[in-house]
Amino acid sequence: MRLIQIQKRPYTVINGKDFAVLRWFAPDRHGPVFIQVAGRTALTRNDLPTDDWLIVPGRSGTHRLATAWRKPWFDYRPDASRKLAFVGASTEGSFYLALRYMARRFGLSLTDTDLAVKSGELAHRAALPSPHLIDRSADLALSAVDLVTLEVPSYWSQDEAAEFLAA
Repeated sequence: MRLIQIQKRPYTVINGKDFAVLRWFAPDRHGPVFIQVAGRTALTRNDLPTDDWLIVPGRSGTHRLATAWRKPWFDYRPDASRKLAFVGASTEGSFYLALRYMARRFGLSLTDTDLAVKSGELAHRAALPSPHLIDRSADLALSAVDLVTLEVPSYWSQDEAAEFLAA
C-alpha cells in the first residue's frame, strides 16, 4: 500500500480498488498503521496486506468509508511491551491518550488537567524529550493531526514513569 497525490489530493489503490484517503498514519519504517479511506467499493480485510488489520465500515452518501488500523499498535493492555499508537481528534488529544495510558499503566494519580497541560506542552514542542519513548507521526493525508507512538521500556518502574510525566 502506498499513498499517491493527484491534483494535491491523496489517493491509494488497495487490491485493485481506488480510494480517496482521509487519514494515513505511517510511523517511520513501519508502513501505514491507521488509515481512513472513501471509495465506491468497500474495503475488506482481504484487501489489506496482513491479517492484523481491523476495519470499521461506514457510509457517506454514495461513498463507502472505512477506518482501518493494525491491531497490535492499538492493543492497550497494561503489560504491553511493544510500541503503541494513539490517535486523537487533535495532536494534543493524541498526546493526552498516550500520557493517560502511561499514568494508568503505572497507577499514577494525575488529574485530567495535569495530563491535558502536559499534552499541550508536548504537542507544541518542535523536539520531543526522549524520542525513543514517545514520538509523533504526521498525517500524510488531509488532517493536521499527529499520531503519537509510545514505547515504555519493560524495566520501567512507577518512579521512572512519574519522572517522565513530571519532566
